[in-house]
Amino acid sequence: MKKIIHVLLILVSGNLAIAQEQIRKDEQYIQTYAKIAVQEMELYKIPASITLAQGILETGNGQSDLAQYGNNHFGIKCKGEWTGDRMYHDDDAKGECFRKYPSAQDSYRDHSLFLAERPYYKNLFLLDSKDYKGWAFGLKKAGYATNPKYAYTLISLIERYHLDQFDYLSSDQVGVKLAELYPDSYTPNLTDTNALQIILASLQTGEKKGTTTSQINQEESGSSKKTLQLKPNNFAFPNLRVKIHPNGNLRYVVIKEGDTLEDIAKTYGISMDKLKSYNDLDFQKDLVINQKIFLDPKNKTGIEKEYIASEGDTMYDIAQNNGVSLVELYKRNLMHPGQEPKTGDKILLKGKKS
Repeated sequence: MKKIIHVLLILVSGNLAIAQEQIRKDEQYIQTYAKIAVQEMELYKIPASITLAQGILETGNGQSDLAQYGNNHFGIKCKGEWTGDRMYHDDDAKGECFRKYPSAQDSYRDHSLFLAERPYYKNLFLLDSKDYKGWAFGLKKAGYATNPKYAYTLISLIERYHLDQFDYLSSDQVGVKLAELYPDSYTPNLTDTNALQIILASLQTGEKKGTTTSQINQEESGSSKKTLQLKPNNFAFPNLRVKIHPNGNLRYVVIKEGDTLEDIAKTYGISMDKLKSYNDLDFQKDLVINQKIFLDPKNKTGIEKEYIASEGDTMYDIAQNNGVSLVELYKRNLMHPGQEPKTGDKILLKGKKS
C-alpha cells in the first residue's frame, strides 16, 4: 500500500511540474506577442484575445517547428495565392506546404488578412471586437479548424489567462497591463516608463525577486535613482537559438548577454559536465558574448586542412570556430596547453606537424 501511495505521489508531483512549465511557457508567449495582437486588433477589429489564444494553441506556446523555423504562428498553409517562402510539415497529410515568414509580426499580419479578406469569415466582423465567445464559435462554424472542441479550447485559454483584458486596451497600454499581470517575469521596454514604475513598485514591496543583466535606471523623487535589474528570458524559444556548424552538423548556440552555462544545460537537457567537456571549458573559464557553445561533442579534425592565425586569435577561439576539440588541436600542432599562436602561424586542423 505504501508503495502504491509513493508511486501516486511521484506521478502527481510530476504532472504538477509539467503543468507549471506549461503555464510558464504560455505566459511567456503572452508577454512576447500581446502588443502585436493588440496592434492587429486596432487595424482589423479582430479581438486580441482570440489572436493570442490561437497563437498559443497553434504553436504549442511558441514551441512548434512551424513557429520556430518558419515564424508561422497560425498554421496557415500555402494555398494557391501564396508567393512567399515555404516550409513543409506533416499535418493532415505528409509533407504539406506551409507559409514561412520573415518574422512573427509578419505571421500575425497575414493572419489578420487571412480572416479579413475571405468571404466565409465576413460575418465575424459584424461582431463586437470584445465578443471573444462569438468569435470563437464563429471561427469554428466558418471552418477555421476541424477540431469539434476548437471554440471551447480558445475560450478556455482566454479565460484561464484573462486574455480578454487585452481587448479593451490600446497598443501603448499593453506594457502596463503585462507589468501588472506578470511583475515577476515581464521585462518592459526601456521606453515604457509606466510599466517600469509598476515593476519598480513591486520590487520595493518585495514582490519581485529580481536578477541580473540589463540595468534600468528609473528616476524617483529629486535626483535619487533606483536601479532595476531584469534578466531576459533568452531561452523562451530554445530551437531558435540553435545553429548548425558545418563540421559534422554540430549543434551550437551563440552566447548572448545574460546567458549562463546552467541555463544552457537545463534548456537542452545536457549535464554540466558534458557541456563543459564538449566546449573545453577547463581552458576557458568565463563565457563571452558571441562565443560558440556546442551542444554536441566537437570533432577531432576540421573541414579545412589548416587555419592561418590572425592577430588576437587564441587556440580556444580557433577550436570553437572550427568545431574541433582543443585537446586534439594542441596535439596536432605539437603545442602544450596554454600556448598561443602568433599572427600568421599555420594551425593544422587536419594531419599532424612533424
